Amino acid sequence: MVKTSLKILHISALPVWSMEGKGGMPSLRETLNGHVAGGHELELVLPRFDPFSDDAKPLTIPDGQPFSVYFAPCRWLPLFKKVRYAARRLGNNDSVPYVLRWLLNVFMLLALTVSLTLAARRVRHHGFTSQLVYAHNQYAALSGFLVSRLWKVPNVTRLYGTFLADLMKKPLVSLRYPTAAAGYLVPSDLLICANDGTRGDEVAQKFGVSGQRFRFWQNGVEPPSTPPDLSRKELVARFAALNPDTSWALSCSRLSYWKRIDRMLQALAVCRRQNVACQLIVAGDGPERDNLIALAKKLNLGDAVVWLGAVAHDDIWALMNTADVFLLTNDVTNRCNPLYEAAWAGLPVVSVSDFSTADLLKHRHNALLSEADDAETLGAHLVELCQDDALRHQLSMAQKELSKTFWSWEERMRVEVAELETLVHASFDDGQRG
Repeated sequence: MVKTSLKILHISALPVWSMEGKGGMPSLRETLNGHVAGGHELELVLPRFDPFSDDAKPLTIPDGQPFSVYFAPCRWLPLFKKVRYAARRLGNNDSVPYVLRWLLNVFMLLALTVSLTLAARRVRHHGFTSQLVYAHNQYAALSGFLVSRLWKVPNVTRLYGTFLADLMKKPLVSLRYPTAAAGYLVPSDLLICANDGTRGDEVAQKFGVSGQRFRFWQNGVEPPSTPPDLSRKELVARFAALNPDTSWALSCSRLSYWKRIDRMLQALAVCRRQNVACQLIVAGDGPERDNLIALAKKLNLGDAVVWLGAVAHDDIWALMNTADVFLLTNDVTNRCNPLYEAAWAGLPVVSVSDFSTADLLKHRHNALLSEADDAETLGAHLVELCQDDALRHQLSMAQKELSKTFWSWEERMRVEVAELETLVHASFDDGQRG
C-alpha cells in the first residue's frame, strides 16, 4: 500500500491549550502533533470557551500551530457556566445535585454537538475536504459521528478515561450517565481509549464494543528534545518563591478536587511538625486553587507551599530533574502522564495505594505507598525520602528501569497513524467496490 497524505478533521470538546496557552491536554496535543509528524494535513474545531471550567475567558491559542483552528462560538457557554456554578451551591461539598447534574450534562452534550457540528461545516466551506473525522472525548463523539456521516467518511472517537467501570453493574447505566456512556455508544469506526487506570476496556466490553474496532493504549512520554540542565539556582531565579536550601516535593496536575492536593498539604504538615525542611511545589491551576490555598493557610504551611500556576512543559521537565520527590495522590486513578514523566526523570514517588498503578509502583522498590486517607503515613514517607539519600537513589534507579518499558509519544503515535491510514484506505476500497 502506497503511503498517501490524509486530511483529518479533529473535533474536540476538550481545550488543547488551557491556562493561557501553557497547560491543557498534553495527550491531545501530542495526538495532533503525531498526526502532523505522520505527514497528514489536519484542521481543528474547538469550543470558544473551556466547557469544563468556571472561567469565562475565551481560550488562547499559541502562535505557530501547524494547522488551522476553527472556534465554535458557543455563546451559550458563559451563561451555562453561571447556571452550573449556582447549581453547585445547592449541593453539599460543591457537588451539583444528581438530577440537576444529569440535566446540565445532557444539555451541554447536545449544545456542544450543535455548536461543533456547525463549526465543522465552516471548515468544509473553506475548502478542507476531510477523509476522516476524529472526535476527542464523549462530548464531541456525537458531533464527530454526524459530521462523518454527512461527509461519508470514517470516524474515530478518542476517550481519555472513564468513571463508569465501578458503575456498570448498576441498572440503566446508559440512562443514568448518558454523557459518559456516549463515548462508547455513539457509533464509530474506531474507538481509542486511554489505558489510564480507569478500566475503559472493561466498560467497552460490557457495552458490547467489538474488539475489532477498539484500541486500548497507554499514553506515551514526551521527553525534552535536549536534556534539561537548569540548576536549582537557575530555577530559583525563574521561580522566586523556591528555596534552594530545602527538599523539593513536586506535584504536576490540574487543581481539581479528585486530584486530592489536600492530601499532599496534610503530608507536608507532618514534615513541618517533625522540623523537616521541605517545599511542596504545585505546578498547575484549576478550580480548587482558592480552597487549597485556604487549607495551606489553616495548616500554617506558609512559604512551604509554592503555587506556580500554569507551567511550560520544558520547565516541568527541569523541575522533575531537580526535585527530590514526586507526589501523586489522586482519588480516581494515578496512572497518568506526570507519573510516566517522573519515572523517565528518575524521580522517586510518594503516592497512595491504587489498583491502577499496581503494576507500575512497588512499595520500597520505586515508590513509598500509603493508604489513600492515611495522611500520617503519607507524611512519614515524605519525611523519610527527604532525609534518606540512599533510599532516594535506590528508588530513582528503579524508576529509570521502569521508564524503559514505556512508549515515547513518537512510538505511540506511529502505531495510531498506521491504524488511521489502514482505516481510511479500507473505507476508500469499500466505496470503490460499492
